[in-house]
Amino acid sequence: MKLPPLPKGISGWVYRYSEGVAEQVTLFNSFARPHLRFAYLFPRGGSIGFPGEQGVAEVYYKGEQSAAYAEGLPPGLLIMPIVDGRTDGGEFDGWTDEQYAVAARQVADKVIDDPNAAGVQVDIEPFNPDQLPFYRHLTEYLNAAGKYSTMFVGSWNDDVLTRIFDSCDVVVMSGYDLTGEGASLDAYRSAMQASVPRFQQIAEQSGKHYMIGIPAAASWGEFEFEVGGGAARVETGVKQEQYVQAALDAVRPFLDSPQYVGLSLWHMSDPKAVEDPDTVTERTKFPAAIEPSVWKMLESY
Repeated sequence: MKLPPLPKGISGWVYRYSEGVAEQVTLFNSFARPHLRFAYLFPRGGSIGFPGEQGVAEVYYKGEQSAAYAEGLPPGLLIMPIVDGRTDGGEFDGWTDEQYAVAARQVADKVIDDPNAAGVQVDIEPFNPDQLPFYRHLTEYLNAAGKYSTMFVGSWNDDVLTRIFDSCDVVVMSGYDLTGEGASLDAYRSAMQASVPRFQQIAEQSGKHYMIGIPAAASWGEFEFEVGGGAARVETGVKQEQYVQAALDAVRPFLDSPQYVGLSLWHMSDPKAVEDPDTVTERTKFPAAIEPSVWKMLESY
């Protein structure tokens, strides 16, 4: 089945439903330039787990969030629920092609049965190139049903990255932790400026598309101060806006590229329910506070 062209626009990762997020997306779209509006959303839909037997996967999926956002968001947004998983012990590595195909079928069936899902955003970490047959089969199954596959990856070498692009419809680059948490602004800027052109080049060669995940909320909780533990936070001296600006500077040359789809914001939650970045004193891993100044930057970059 031939899929319709992907629109230009941004997305965000969302891990629970809130009216505040739906209201924020709607408000943002009323101000932002047309090609910078939300055209996608990645709400959490489920997970893939590995019970212990080699080659066996268990898939958990619920469509409540995609249904709620489909009702609460402006019409036309492509909702691609997240299916995530952890494979720290290599549980998803080294399977046979047939075993990967069975796991892909399990995920595809859930997404295909979700009437509000335009596709899926897969985030299985850590990624290993061994797993690529899973993504290839998943893309085949979803495309046959008129739906898209997207996957979340870091910056790999050109050979692996080419194989990644060949295995899905949209590659979402982890453009918020290329250098790890607490990276200096200069290190982050350098990593982005080196990685985005490579994604663009390989996307052109493969004829596929990509998005760039940027440190929106995460630039407060993972960059503005050191995270982890229960001690008082340690400021880095760099503000959220500076990391976001560095990300925008890296993607700006490619805004008109047919392969570049848009940004994805890491991450979003109810703006009325997060801690105030200016008053919180304890270290917080995922505060999810996107500053108003950042929203203004995103309206017109």
